[in-house]
Amino acid sequence: MRSVSALVILSLLALSTFAQQQARPTTPPGLQRCCTPKAYDATGKVIGDLIRWDDRFASIPLQAIVRYPIKGGGDVALLVAPESISGLQTPGGSVALFTTADCSGNTMFTQLGWPPLMKRYAMVLPVAPSAGLVGYAATNAWLWATDPLPVRVHPGATVFLAQWDGGACVPYPAPGYTVAPSPFGGFWMKRVEDLYAKYKRPYYAE
Repeated sequence: MRSVSALVILSLLALSTFAQQQARPTTPPGLQRCCTPKAYDATGKVIGDLIRWDDRFASIPLQAIVRYPIKGGGDVALLVAPESISGLQTPGGSVALFTTADCSGNTMFTQLGWPPLMKRYAMVLPVAPSAGLVGYAATNAWLWATDPLPVRVHPGATVFLAQWDGGACVPYPAPGYTVAPSPFGGFWMKRVEDLYAKYKRPYYAE
């Protein structure tokens, strides 16, 4: 009698397990994704893999943080929206500094507060007719990046003659700007390329 009861219980358990497995929803084959979502330009050219959707500010429409590979090895993190590509920290407020009065040259000192967990750090300098149009009407987006595995440094007595602010180069009044002594420091970056010349707007992800 006990063996019959045990057999009945085992049969009921097996049927219950089978029913639960059948009740689980399955993903239609056409919706299965094997790969990381990517950001693309209007022509379908890949910009890079999505690291995550940017949900830091609920009032800002959906945009994404994208892993962008650059020449020389390593990737940088960029913020991609439908009409713009920018860095995680925007220039302005003596953040992007030049030793030339017209921001010419291929070297820039950036006072990055919190660099991302990447092999290289980046900043994008937009060129726009006014500060209010930087987000969607900039004509250029100059990408600057550090060397791989940069070390935070202080520029010492280096005199900076201009900064990038509001979509344009802004010269400092004479005698220029010197970074105050502090452990904060920053990172030297080099000019890489104009992202808007390389990727056509609008941008999208899928």
